[in-house]
Amino acid sequence: MVEGKTKQILEGPEPGTVVLLAKDRLTGGDAAKVAEIPGIGAWKTTQTANVFRLLANSGVPTAFIRQLDERSLLCADCEMVPVEYVVRRYGWGSYRARHPETPAVPTPFDELVVERFYKHALVLPPAVAEPEVLEESVARSKYLSNGRWAEGVHTDPYVQIRDDGWYLHSAKRPEPERDGGYRIEAPASDTADTTIVQEILLPAFRVIEDAWRDVTTEHGPVVLVDCKFEIGTRKSDGALVLSDVVDNDSWRIWAGGDPKRQLDKQRFRDGAPLPEVANAYKLVAELTSRFSAE
Repeated sequence: MVEGKTKQILEGPEPGTVVLLAKDRLTGGDAAKVAEIPGIGAWKTTQTANVFRLLANSGVPTAFIRQLDERSLLCADCEMVPVEYVVRRYGWGSYRARHPETPAVPTPFDELVVERFYKHALVLPPAVAEPEVLEESVARSKYLSNGRWAEGVHTDPYVQIRDDGWYLHSAKRPEPERDGGYRIEAPASDTADTTIVQEILLPAFRVIEDAWRDVTTEHGPVVLVDCKFEIGTRKSDGALVLSDVVDNDSWRIWAGGDPKRQLDKQRFRDGAPLPEVANAYKLVAELTSRFSAE
């Protein structure tokens, strides 16, 4: 049905279902960097299954039904909201680019921070004469060459919500003022967005955060720094549910709360040797198995 960068979405064996089939592939920089790593699809599938079982037991609505095999998940068929929601306990990663005042020493927020990123590419001059929004696959075919995006192309642009609509900005520049940006039609109503944040995202993050806090490594408990989520409307009943996957590509996790002891995809982005990256994914698959056992 759908061919993605790191997975396939296939028609499911039961009415109203799909199968998420993970590939043995990692990408970074929105596919500007790609690597094939044997076994990583199975480890990511295990991670997601463990997380979704945990969330289901905690009452968080998800599209997950069951794991089919080592690389496949059976899920409810959903109409996806084209927004990547990121929930943050710490201001790290691209957040620091938007907020240069963020302390260099990791400092937790008293209240969780929720950000939104549009799952299309914002294309600005000089790449085009007039700004436009394209599906990422289209933008990739037109503006990604030799592992580099053309100047003016912004993947997963940052969403600023104003009274008159949603506005897109580069995710790597300081927090925009209330003017400027590229206006789009809001992909979720105010009511739906509030429901997504209050009834799905914040509860999901807190459940996962607590589960990781109870997992102890040789360096101390695992700290959940941030996590990205995607939401879909379940086609069978119209309910908003946590969809897609939640795995090592989705979060930042630090052993003992030390940013130098990252266990997630950031190792790959930072250029760590692939065997080291593979070992981290395998370890996280084993550690998340403790979620469902508790």
